[in-house]
Amino acid sequence: MVDIDYIMNLIDWNKDIHEQKKGIEMAEKVENINVFLQPCNKNSNKNVWNNCAIILSKRTDEELSPYLVELFMWLQDMNWPGALRVFDRIQRYSDDVSYNIAYGICIKYAQALSDDIWESNLKKIKRNIDY
Repeated sequence: MVDIDYIMNLIDWNKDIHEQKKGIEMAEKVENINVFLQPCNKNSNKNVWNNCAIILSKRTDEELSPYLVELFMWLQDMNWPGALRVFDRIQRYSDDVSYNIAYGICIKYAQALSDDIWESNLKKIKRNIDY
């Protein structure tokens, strides 16, 4: 069994690079990858997001499919740690059906929230524009 709290502790950007790498390698064995979708709690928040994005970017389309909406939500602010890596990974996503469904949901969210920046980020990814 993999201890998620231990992995999150290792991938903290305040740890040395070797510990972070060890945490990323351990995360490859985690089946329920939802724990790496912008965790936000007392110990794990933006301090682990970049490494979480690295972990998620290594996953297959099939593994990411249930979490596409959450991945698109990561693009609300391209200054957030890991956002550029998530942007790049989404651009390589190949299942058009699930992609278009998640994209449509997030475009509607962005418009409902009048979040012009997020909507612009989503439109860039839809047109495969590099950030």
